[in-house]
Amino acid sequence: MTDKEDRVRGLKAVQEHRESRTKMRWPPAKYWGWAGIVLLAMSIFHYKRTLGELDRMRAQLLSKQRVVKAEAEPKWMSLRDKLEGWTQSLAKAPTDDVIEKDALAGWTFRDKKGVYLRIRAEDAASPETLRKAAKDSLRDAFTACLAIAPNENPLAGHECKKSSDCARGEHCNEQDRCSKPAQPFNLRIAYRAFSVLNDDWVREVQEGSEMTIRAIDGTFDDLVKNDMPMAMDLVREAQYFLVVIDEKAENEPDPAPAGTVRPSSPAEARQALPHFARIGVWRLSDDKQILRLRREAAGQLLGQAGVLEPDVAEARQRQANSCSLAISVRQAIGDQNAASVPPTQ
Repeated sequence: MTDKEDRVRGLKAVQEHRESRTKMRWPPAKYWGWAGIVLLAMSIFHYKRTLGELDRMRAQLLSKQRVVKAEAEPKWMSLRDKLEGWTQSLAKAPTDDVIEKDALAGWTFRDKKGVYLRIRAEDAASPETLRKAAKDSLRDAFTACLAIAPNENPLAGHECKKSSDCARGEHCNEQDRCSKPAQPFNLRIAYRAFSVLNDDWVREVQEGSEMTIRAIDGTFDDLVKNDMPMAMDLVREAQYFLVVIDEKAENEPDPAPAGTVRPSSPAEARQALPHFARIGVWRLSDDKQILRLRREAAGQLLGQAGVLEPDVAEARQRQANSCSLAISVRQAIGDQNAASVPPTQ
């Protein structure tokens, strides 16, 4: 008796169609070829569109910069070059004192509007290093103990992120608070405001990504509308230029390796050590140098402060050294009220 063949239920054609539907069917190779071409074309289109938008943003930003540069550069560059030249000459000048007592007798600069810069001696080697170092030139205890100016508390204003957050005549200071610029006016603010005129700024725009360009564009508008006019007014109203050049201290440690995080900058670290500094003052009305001194910055801390964190102890010593340096300048120009020792810190 022969084996019975498996019987197929229903029509054979229906069964074959049902089995074919359960099998995975891949598109033909031609389909994948066309799909790849379409995807490649879409990628190229998106890239060119993005690149075109980025080029448009760069062109608009550089166009705005050229307009600002044509107006502001003649006003700022001539004064900047003059101040930088004086700073470099002071760094190379002899160490003997120059005190124009006749000029100082009828013109006390300490209670007038001025501009201030403090850098390390090696940073005065060239205009490029000087401009880079100016970013660390902060108002310190030297100007606080030397100048006679009714400056506001820098922490009294409300919090800010940029100067456009502040009232007219105020800027967003180093403590991220709105305040009027302190006297003497620190050139650090002017260097920052006019940084958009530099070739480095142009290069950053030309090479930056879309995110970088958008960030620069926002900063540009704030600087041009707020910081730049304020800085130009303050520099124009200044009656003197005051510069302090800190010479290298004995046994000064080498700068920390790149990438090392430390609470103070190299300039601040030097100011906390006993060292000599050069001080120069020029009268801006006739470009006359009225003061050139070389004095030691070595203040003495008085009183018991207890155990302090290293960064706090360094900051206190830096203030004492800077104030002691200012008092020695006051003594040199004949200030009878200058104390013989710095105040208790």
